[in-house]
Amino acid sequence: MSAKINSLILSNRLLSQARSRTRSQSGSLGSIMNGSSESGKSAMLDAIKNKNTQKGFSKADAQSKENYAAMKKAAESLQERTKKLLAWTEKEWESMTQEELAAYKEEAASQAAGLVSEYNAMIKSMTDESGQVNRIYLSQLKECFKNAKGALEELGITQQEDGTLSMDKEKFLTADAAKIQKALCSAGSFVDDVNKKTASIISNADTNLAVLNKSQYAGSYTYNQYGSDIFDMLLNGSKYNNKS
Repeated sequence: MSAKINSLILSNRLLSQARSRTRSQSGSLGSIMNGSSESGKSAMLDAIKNKNTQKGFSKADAQSKENYAAMKKAAESLQERTKKLLAWTEKEWESMTQEELAAYKEEAASQAAGLVSEYNAMIKSMTDESGQVNRIYLSQLKECFKNAKGALEELGITQQEDGTLSMDKEKFLTADAAKIQKALCSAGSFVDDVNKKTASIISNADTNLAVLNKSQYAGSYTYNQYGSDIFDMLLNGSKYNNKS
């Protein structure tokens, strides 16, 4: 699958998801009203309890909004971190004293620890939200690590089963300074790949937040007599489910 997801398809997929949520909510209320009197009242009360007070914004949507906000924040911090690392210039290793090398490694270790923390926060929010698009990005990020696995593990940076990273600082500080530079600060490195991915992840979070804000503050979407909307037309009737 191509690493670059067409932005129009992505946007319409997410808007279609919001449309589907509205239909699902309407269908659920209809089923409740058609049930027996007592069970219907109980179910209706449960439905009301599970919705926020503002224009029927559901708890699921509120959680999604929280997840995407956390995702965006972590991805933006991670993007700044990767830019900083990629801007580091290579040193004249042979002319550096042991003290200078030690200071370089300490600073690199601090930056790597920050990278791992921000990366893990982003991975957690993407995993919590799930959804087809997030799963694609998670898979791509795992592949990025796999491509650089040997170089990163020499620095004590490993990948867990859930896609998060861990770092052994002691092992990192014993690594060769030139290898640290190559693994974290060069074109084509894991950091370079992550830097490129964060732009798409931020864009995806922005799109979802825009959809959720529209759902929260503008109410339900409008449908024509055939039960479809403009997004169905743009997608030629195709159905997308971002949380399949």
